[in-house]
Amino acid sequence: MAERALSRSPVYSAQPTVRIDGRASDKVKALLNSMRLTESEGGMSSLELHLGNLARFEGNRVELAFEDESLIRFGAPLSIYAGDETAPQEIFRGLITGLEASFEAAAGPELLVLAEDALQRARLARRTKVHDNVSIDSLARELATLLNLRPVINGFSGRIGTQVQLNESDLAFLRRLLSAHDGDLQVVGEELHVAPRKDVRRGTLELALFSQLRRARVTVDLAHQVTEVTVTGWNALAGRRVSGRSSGANLGPGSGRRGQDILRQALGERSEHLGELPAMTDEEARAIATTAFDQRARRFVCVEGTTEGNPALRVGSHVTLQGLGRRYDNTYYVVRACHRYDLTHGYETDFEAECAFLGGP
Repeated sequence: MAERALSRSPVYSAQPTVRIDGRASDKVKALLNSMRLTESEGGMSSLELHLGNLARFEGNRVELAFEDESLIRFGAPLSIYAGDETAPQEIFRGLITGLEASFEAAAGPELLVLAEDALQRARLARRTKVHDNVSIDSLARELATLLNLRPVINGFSGRIGTQVQLNESDLAFLRRLLSAHDGDLQVVGEELHVAPRKDVRRGTLELALFSQLRRARVTVDLAHQVTEVTVTGWNALAGRRVSGRSSGANLGPGSGRRGQDILRQALGERSEHLGELPAMTDEEARAIATTAFDQRARRFVCVEGTTEGNPALRVGSHVTLQGLGRRYDNTYYVVRACHRYDLTHGYETDFEAECAFLGGP
Protein backbone atom coordinates (compact mmCIF):
# COMPACT_ATOMS: atom_id res chain seq x y z
CA MET A 1 0.00 0.00 0.00
CA ALA A 2 1.36 3.41 -0.98
CA GLU A 3 0.74 6.81 0.51
CA ARG A 4 -2.57 8.04 -0.89
CA ALA A 5 -2.69 11.48 -2.51
CA LEU A 6 -4.88 13.97 -0.66
CA SER A 7 -6.16 15.56 -3.86
CA ARG A 8 -6.18 14.93 -7.58
CA SER A 9 -4.54 18.34 -8.02
CA PRO A 10 -0.95 19.05 -6.97
CA VAL A 11 -2.07 22.46 -5.70
CA TYR A 12 -5.44 22.77 -3.96
CA SER A 13 -7.24 24.78 -1.29
CA ALA A 14 -7.73 23.04 2.07
CA GLN A 15 -9.63 25.76 3.90
CA PRO A 16 -12.31 24.04 6.04
CA THR A 17 -15.94 24.41 5.03
CA VAL A 18 -18.12 25.55 7.94
CA ARG A 19 -21.83 24.81 7.73
CA ILE A 20 -24.26 26.32 10.24
CA ASP A 21 -27.87 25.14 10.14
CA GLY A 22 -26.79 23.01 7.19
CA ARG A 23 -25.65 25.94 5.05
CA ALA A 24 -22.19 27.26 4.22
CA SER A 25 -21.68 30.95 5.03
CA ASP A 26 -19.59 33.27 2.87
CA LYS A 27 -19.16 35.56 5.88
CA VAL A 28 -17.74 32.79 8.07
CA LYS A 29 -15.46 31.63 5.24
CA ALA A 30 -14.10 35.14 4.72
CA LEU A 31 -13.51 35.77 8.43
CA LEU A 32 -12.18 32.33 9.46
CA ASN A 33 -8.74 32.74 11.06
CA SER A 34 -8.21 29.27 12.52
CA MET A 35 -9.88 25.98 13.44
CA ARG A 36 -9.02 23.24 15.94
CA LEU A 37 -10.95 19.97 16.18
CA THR A 38 -9.87 17.49 18.86
CA GLU A 39 -11.10 13.91 19.23
CA SER A 40 -9.93 11.09 21.48
CA GLU A 41 -10.91 7.63 22.63
CA GLY A 42 -14.25 7.45 24.38
CA GLY A 43 -15.90 10.02 22.15
CA MET A 44 -16.73 13.66 22.86
CA SER A 45 -15.12 15.71 20.08
CA SER A 46 -14.66 19.45 20.66
CA LEU A 47 -14.24 22.28 18.18
CA GLU A 48 -12.76 25.78 18.33
CA LEU A 49 -13.30 28.31 15.54
CA HIS A 50 -11.49 31.67 15.61
CA LEU A 51 -13.34 34.25 13.51
CA GLY A 52 -12.44 37.82 12.75
CA ASN A 53 -15.29 39.81 14.29
CA LEU A 54 -15.26 43.00 12.25
CA ALA A 55 -17.20 43.52 9.00
CA ARG A 56 -18.41 46.30 6.73
CA PHE A 57 -22.19 46.66 6.45
CA GLU A 58 -24.55 48.79 4.32
CA GLY A 59 -23.87 52.49 4.45
CA ASN A 60 -20.15 51.77 4.82
CA ARG A 61 -20.61 51.01 8.53
CA VAL A 62 -17.87 48.93 10.20
CA GLU A 63 -19.28 46.96 13.12
CA LEU A 64 -18.93 43.65 14.96
CA ALA A 65 -19.75 40.93 12.45
CA PHE A 66 -21.81 38.40 14.40
CA GLU A 67 -23.69 40.41 17.03
CA ASP A 68 -27.21 39.91 15.66
CA GLU A 69 -27.12 36.14 16.43
CA SER A 70 -28.78 35.38 13.11
CA LEU A 71 -25.90 33.00 12.33
CA ILE A 72 -23.66 32.40 15.37
CA ARG A 73 -25.92 31.53 18.29
CA PHE A 74 -26.07 29.03 21.15
CA GLY A 75 -27.44 25.63 20.12
CA ALA A 76 -27.01 26.20 16.39
CA PRO A 77 -26.07 22.99 14.50
CA LEU A 78 -22.53 23.27 13.15
CA SER A 79 -20.53 20.90 10.95
CA ILE A 80 -16.98 21.02 9.59
CA TYR A 81 -15.82 19.60 6.27
CA ALA A 82 -12.08 19.30 5.62
CA GLY A 83 -9.66 18.31 2.87
CA ASP A 84 -9.65 19.47 -0.73
CA GLU A 85 -12.32 22.19 -1.00
CA THR A 86 -13.65 20.57 -4.18
CA ALA A 87 -14.41 17.28 -2.34
CA PRO A 88 -14.41 17.93 1.42
CA GLN A 89 -15.18 15.24 4.01
CA GLU A 90 -17.17 15.78 7.18
CA ILE A 91 -14.99 15.58 10.29
CA PHE A 92 -17.30 17.15 12.90
CA ARG A 93 -20.99 17.58 13.60
CA GLY A 94 -22.29 19.19 16.78
CA LEU A 95 -23.84 22.22 18.44
CA ILE A 96 -22.47 25.63 19.40
CA THR A 97 -22.08 25.63 23.19
CA GLY A 98 -19.77 28.58 23.91
CA LEU A 99 -18.61 31.99 22.69
CA GLU A 100 -15.58 34.05 23.68
CA ALA A 101 -15.03 37.61 22.45
CA SER A 102 -11.49 39.02 22.31
CA PHE A 103 -10.63 42.70 21.84
CA GLU A 104 -6.99 43.56 21.23
CA ALA A 105 -5.67 46.66 19.51
CA ALA A 106 -3.09 44.83 17.40
CA ALA A 107 -5.25 41.96 16.16
CA GLY A 108 -8.69 43.55 16.19
CA PRO A 109 -11.89 41.98 17.55
CA GLU A 110 -12.07 38.20 17.34
CA LEU A 111 -14.82 35.71 18.17
CA LEU A 112 -14.02 32.23 19.45
CA VAL A 113 -16.83 29.75 18.73
CA LEU A 114 -16.89 26.55 20.82
CA ALA A 115 -18.85 23.45 19.83
CA GLU A 116 -19.21 19.87 21.04
CA ASP A 117 -20.59 16.75 19.39
CA ALA A 118 -23.84 14.99 20.33
CA LEU A 119 -22.34 13.34 23.42
CA GLN A 120 -22.39 16.70 25.22
CA ARG A 121 -26.07 16.06 25.99
CA ALA A 122 -25.14 12.97 28.02
CA ARG A 123 -22.21 14.26 30.06
CA LEU A 124 -23.75 16.50 32.74
CA ALA A 125 -26.91 14.99 34.23
CA ARG A 126 -25.87 12.49 36.89
CA ARG A 127 -28.05 9.81 38.36
CA THR A 128 -27.98 6.74 40.54
CA LYS A 129 -29.61 3.62 39.17
CA VAL A 130 -29.32 -0.16 39.46
CA HIS A 131 -29.28 -1.89 36.06
CA ASP A 132 -30.35 -5.49 36.57
CA ASN A 133 -28.58 -8.13 34.45
CA VAL A 134 -27.88 -5.75 31.57
CA SER A 135 -25.74 -5.88 28.46
CA ILE A 136 -23.51 -3.09 27.14
CA ASP A 137 -25.42 -3.39 23.88
CA SER A 138 -28.72 -2.45 25.55
CA LEU A 139 -27.17 0.44 27.50
CA ALA A 140 -25.57 1.82 24.33
CA ARG A 141 -28.89 1.62 22.49
CA GLU A 142 -30.62 3.50 25.31
CA LEU A 143 -27.98 6.23 25.11
CA ALA A 144 -28.30 6.43 21.32
CA THR A 145 -32.08 6.85 21.63
CA LEU A 146 -31.62 9.60 24.23
CA LEU A 147 -29.28 11.46 21.86
CA ASN A 148 -31.36 10.89 18.71
CA LEU A 149 -28.49 8.91 17.18
CA ARG A 150 -28.61 5.68 15.19
CA PRO A 151 -26.85 2.88 17.11
CA VAL A 152 -24.14 0.96 15.25
CA ILE A 153 -23.07 -1.65 17.77
CA ASN A 154 -20.76 -4.59 17.19
CA GLY A 155 -20.76 -7.24 19.92
CA PHE A 156 -21.38 -6.68 23.63
CA SER A 157 -24.72 -8.51 23.52
CA GLY A 158 -23.81 -10.80 26.42
CA ARG A 159 -25.20 -10.10 29.88
CA ILE A 160 -22.72 -8.60 32.35
CA GLY A 161 -24.82 -8.95 35.49
CA THR A 162 -26.20 -6.20 37.70
CA GLN A 163 -24.40 -2.86 37.34
CA VAL A 164 -24.73 0.15 39.64
CA GLN A 165 -24.62 3.63 38.13
CA LEU A 166 -23.65 5.65 41.21
CA ASN A 167 -23.86 9.44 40.79
CA GLU A 168 -22.58 9.15 37.20
CA SER A 169 -23.72 10.62 33.92
CA ASP A 170 -24.94 8.15 31.31
CA LEU A 171 -21.81 8.89 29.27
CA ALA A 172 -19.41 8.32 32.18
CA PHE A 173 -21.22 5.10 33.13
CA LEU A 174 -21.07 3.65 29.62
CA ARG A 175 -17.44 4.74 29.20
CA ARG A 176 -16.51 2.98 32.45
CA LEU A 177 -18.12 -0.28 31.37
CA LEU A 178 -16.54 -0.12 27.92
CA SER A 179 -13.11 0.51 29.44
CA ALA A 180 -13.50 -2.53 31.68
CA HIS A 181 -14.48 -4.65 28.67
CA ASP A 182 -11.94 -3.15 26.24
CA GLY A 183 -14.53 -1.35 24.12
CA ASP A 184 -14.64 1.90 22.16
CA LEU A 185 -17.31 4.57 21.68
CA GLN A 186 -17.45 7.34 19.07
CA VAL A 187 -20.02 9.57 17.40
CA VAL A 188 -19.77 9.44 13.61
CA GLY A 189 -22.20 11.84 11.93
CA GLU A 190 -25.63 10.80 13.18
CA GLU A 191 -24.46 7.38 14.43
CA LEU A 192 -23.24 6.13 17.79
CA HIS A 193 -20.53 3.53 17.16
CA VAL A 194 -19.73 1.02 19.91
CA ALA A 195 -17.43 -1.97 19.35
CA PRO A 196 -14.69 -4.06 20.98
CA ARG A 197 -11.36 -2.32 20.53
CA LYS A 198 -10.02 -5.27 18.50
CA ASP A 199 -12.74 -4.75 15.88
CA VAL A 200 -12.34 -0.99 15.43
CA ARG A 201 -10.80 0.13 12.14
CA ARG A 202 -12.05 3.52 10.98
CA GLY A 203 -10.02 3.43 7.83
CA THR A 204 -6.43 2.58 6.91
CA LEU A 205 -3.77 4.89 5.55
CA GLU A 206 -0.03 5.07 5.00
CA LEU A 207 2.23 8.01 5.84
CA ALA A 208 5.85 8.46 4.81
CA LEU A 209 8.28 10.64 6.76
CA PHE A 210 9.04 13.99 5.11
CA SER A 211 6.27 13.37 2.59
CA GLN A 212 2.78 13.70 4.10
CA LEU A 213 4.24 12.88 7.55
CA ARG A 214 5.98 16.11 8.49
CA ARG A 215 7.34 15.12 11.90
CA ALA A 216 7.18 12.20 14.33
CA ARG A 217 8.41 11.32 17.82
CA VAL A 218 8.41 7.70 19.00
CA THR A 219 8.61 6.54 22.63
CA VAL A 220 9.27 2.90 23.55
CA ASP A 221 8.91 2.33 27.29
CA LEU A 222 9.10 -0.81 29.45
CA ALA A 223 8.08 1.04 32.63
CA HIS A 224 4.44 -0.08 32.51
CA GLN A 225 4.84 -3.38 30.69
CA VAL A 226 4.16 -6.70 32.43
CA THR A 227 4.54 -10.34 31.50
CA GLU A 228 1.26 -11.41 33.10
CA VAL A 229 -1.83 -10.00 34.83
CA THR A 230 -3.66 -11.96 37.51
CA VAL A 231 -7.12 -11.25 38.95
CA THR A 232 -8.87 -12.69 41.99
CA GLY A 233 -12.36 -12.18 43.34
CA TRP A 234 -15.03 -13.74 45.51
CA ASN A 235 -18.31 -15.30 44.46
CA ALA A 236 -20.53 -14.59 47.46
CA LEU A 237 -23.39 -16.71 46.12
CA ALA A 238 -21.23 -19.81 45.68
CA GLY A 239 -18.96 -19.00 48.61
CA ARG A 240 -15.77 -19.57 46.70
CA ARG A 241 -12.70 -17.74 45.37
CA VAL A 242 -12.45 -17.00 41.66
CA SER A 243 -9.29 -16.25 39.72
CA GLY A 244 -7.96 -15.63 36.24
CA ARG A 245 -4.71 -14.78 34.48
CA SER A 246 -3.72 -13.52 31.05
CA SER A 247 -0.70 -12.73 28.90
CA GLY A 248 -2.67 -10.88 26.23
CA ALA A 249 -5.15 -11.62 23.49
CA ASN A 250 -6.02 -8.47 21.50
CA LEU A 251 -2.84 -6.46 21.00
CA GLY A 252 -4.01 -4.48 18.00
CA PRO A 253 -2.36 -3.83 14.63
CA GLY A 254 1.33 -4.14 13.88
CA SER A 255 3.97 -6.86 14.06
CA GLY A 256 7.36 -7.49 15.62
CA ARG A 257 8.67 -8.02 19.14
CA ARG A 258 6.16 -7.73 21.97
CA GLY A 259 6.87 -5.57 24.99
CA GLN A 260 6.36 -8.48 27.37
CA ASP A 261 9.06 -10.52 25.60
CA ILE A 262 11.58 -7.67 25.62
CA LEU A 263 10.76 -7.02 29.29
CA ARG A 264 11.35 -10.68 30.14
CA GLN A 265 14.73 -10.69 28.38
CA ALA A 266 15.92 -7.32 29.70
CA LEU A 267 14.53 -7.17 33.26
CA GLY A 268 12.87 -10.50 34.00
CA GLU A 269 9.33 -11.51 34.83
CA ARG A 270 6.96 -8.83 36.11
CA SER A 271 3.39 -9.68 37.12
CA GLU A 272 0.56 -7.30 38.00
CA HIS A 273 -2.18 -8.44 40.37
CA LEU A 274 -5.64 -6.88 40.44
CA GLY A 275 -7.64 -7.72 43.53
CA GLU A 276 -9.95 -4.74 43.81
CA LEU A 277 -12.05 -5.34 40.68
CA PRO A 278 -15.32 -7.32 41.04
CA ALA A 279 -15.26 -10.76 39.45
CA MET A 280 -17.91 -13.40 40.12
CA THR A 281 -16.61 -16.23 37.92
CA ASP A 282 -13.26 -17.53 36.69
CA GLU A 283 -14.29 -16.57 33.14
CA GLU A 284 -15.00 -13.00 34.21
CA ALA A 285 -11.68 -12.82 36.08
CA ARG A 286 -9.82 -13.98 32.94
CA ALA A 287 -11.65 -11.36 30.84
CA ILE A 288 -10.67 -8.59 33.28
CA ALA A 289 -7.06 -9.79 33.27
CA THR A 290 -6.97 -9.86 29.46
CA THR A 291 -8.37 -6.34 29.19
CA ALA A 292 -5.88 -4.96 31.72
CA PHE A 293 -2.94 -6.70 30.03
CA ASP A 294 -3.93 -5.62 26.51
CA GLN A 295 -4.39 -1.99 27.50
CA ARG A 296 -0.86 -1.91 28.95
CA ALA A 297 0.70 -3.85 26.08
CA ARG A 298 -0.74 -1.58 23.39
CA ARG A 299 1.00 1.43 24.92
CA PHE A 300 4.46 -0.14 24.53
CA VAL A 301 5.33 1.92 21.42
CA CYS A 302 3.72 5.36 21.23
CA VAL A 303 4.11 7.86 18.42
CA GLU A 304 2.96 11.44 18.14
CA GLY A 305 3.29 13.27 14.85
CA THR A 306 2.04 15.91 12.46
CA THR A 307 0.87 15.33 8.91
CA GLU A 308 -0.54 17.32 6.07
CA GLY A 309 -4.17 17.94 6.88
CA ASN A 310 -5.92 14.61 6.33
CA PRO A 311 -9.65 14.18 7.10
CA ALA A 312 -9.23 10.40 6.98
CA LEU A 313 -6.90 10.42 10.00
CA ARG A 314 -9.35 9.79 12.85
CA VAL A 315 -9.43 8.04 16.18
CA GLY A 316 -9.64 4.33 15.40
CA SER A 317 -7.72 4.59 12.12
CA HIS A 318 -4.91 2.12 11.43
CA VAL A 319 -1.95 4.12 10.15
CA THR A 320 1.18 2.55 8.66
CA LEU A 321 4.27 4.74 9.14
CA GLN A 322 7.33 4.52 6.89
CA GLY A 323 10.73 6.16 6.96
CA LEU A 324 11.24 5.95 10.75
CA GLY A 325 13.67 3.02 10.66
CA ARG A 326 13.17 -0.72 10.95
CA ARG A 327 12.32 -0.62 14.65
CA TYR A 328 9.56 1.97 14.32
CA ASP A 329 8.12 1.40 10.84
CA ASN A 330 4.86 -0.34 11.75
CA THR A 331 1.08 -0.12 11.78
CA TYR A 332 -0.33 1.92 14.67
CA TYR A 333 -3.79 2.54 16.12
CA VAL A 334 -4.73 6.24 16.38
CA VAL A 335 -5.95 7.20 19.87
CA ARG A 336 -6.10 10.99 19.46
CA ALA A 337 -6.38 13.35 16.50
CA CYS A 338 -6.34 17.13 16.28
CA HIS A 339 -7.25 18.79 12.98
CA ARG A 340 -5.84 22.35 12.77
CA TYR A 341 -6.17 25.14 10.26
CA ASP A 342 -4.78 28.66 10.33
CA LEU A 343 -3.68 31.30 7.87
CA THR A 344 0.03 30.64 8.50
CA HIS A 345 0.38 26.85 8.37
CA GLY A 346 -2.74 25.90 6.46
CA TYR A 347 -4.42 22.57 7.27
CA GLU A 348 -2.45 20.11 9.43
CA THR A 349 -3.36 17.07 11.53
CA ASP A 350 -1.65 16.15 14.79
CA PHE A 351 -2.11 12.59 16.02
CA GLU A 352 -1.14 10.16 18.74
CA ALA A 353 -1.03 6.44 18.05
CA GLU A 354 0.11 3.25 19.78
CA CYS A 355 1.42 -0.20 18.93
CA ALA A 356 2.22 -3.30 20.99
CA PHE A 357 5.14 -4.28 18.78
CA LEU A 358 8.70 -3.10 18.14
CA GLY A 359 10.34 -3.95 14.84
CA GLY A 360 13.64 -5.75 14.41
CA PRO A 361 17.02 -4.09 15.08
